[in-house]
Amino acid sequence: MTIKNEIQGPKGYLKKVRDHYLGATREMANAAFEKYEEESGLKLTKENILNDVDGTLKNLLMAETSIYNERSTKIISEVMPYYYHYIFGQDDKKYPETSNYIKRMLEIYRKCSKKSYKEEEFIRDIFEQTSPVIDHISFSQKQSAKTRVGDSLQNHLEKIFEVCEILYETQKRKDSGGTVMDFIIPNSAAIDSAPDQVINIECQTTLKDRFRLTTGKSTRANIKRYLATTTGCGLINEGDVNDFSVDKIKEIIMDNNVTLVVFKDVKETIRSMLEKHKEAAGKMPDKVSGISAADTDRLLKMCDKKIISFEELIKRDVQSILVYWDN
Repeated sequence: MTIKNEIQGPKGYLKKVRDHYLGATREMANAAFEKYEEESGLKLTKENILNDVDGTLKNLLMAETSIYNERSTKIISEVMPYYYHYIFGQDDKKYPETSNYIKRMLEIYRKCSKKSYKEEEFIRDIFEQTSPVIDHISFSQKQSAKTRVGDSLQNHLEKIFEVCEILYETQKRKDSGGTVMDFIIPNSAAIDSAPDQVINIECQTTLKDRFRLTTGKSTRANIKRYLATTTGCGLINEGDVNDFSVDKIKEIIMDNNVTLVVFKDVKETIRSMLEKHKEAAGKMPDKVSGISAADTDRLLKMCDKKIISFEELIKRDVQSILVYWDN
């Protein structure tokens, strides 16, 4: 077994260190709520959330990112001390390569008492032993961060739904062998009696090709499908401001009849992008590839209904569904 395999993966000891210092993704969401309330002095009640849904969600995501970065830095520096304290000498056969690294580091420690051991030798020896381990730990942390970020939007929406007393089910599969749905409002049982009055919300942090995993999900044809994403404003990834294109918007809202949920400022950016494309396609149709001016005009007319903010999702679309089921 290589040092990489000992560190990474579901059976690697780095997972034990993450669980120790980070906790579950839901716990991180709760910590973000506490951090937001403490730093803003604002209690996240139903009334306060509904006053600024998009702003609240943005601040919660930023709070969680801050917490994660603080804890992640600690993880990188604490992996080997954690291993030495909790694993070394007890589970060496499971992680032989790492235990050998620890043994060699202890040999370096013992050599420090010898006057013949020069400073440059010490520095060289230490980095020779630690560099390969730190490299794998750092890479694994970056990969883990991507996974956790993918869960954060869903976790924060779930918390907001709870505070705002919105009925929902999460991670449910309606049919045997069917795909798992992130959110169903009000519940999966309602799909059988009135599927056109049920909302299915899928969450994605970025909109690379992965958005097709949502638009392609096999739910009932007349269920209301939504794709919620934090992309477009550089909140999670600075490069995600370029995630949107006219072709992608058409594929989501027109071709697949999925409602796109984004932050308010991103909605305006999308509208501006569509208006510029329509103008260019109208003036120079031969030089503008892809979507025609006529189709772009259709997309612009669909904007208010099929491209919505998180506030519109909760205060308009979700509310209308809950009113239906409350009657």
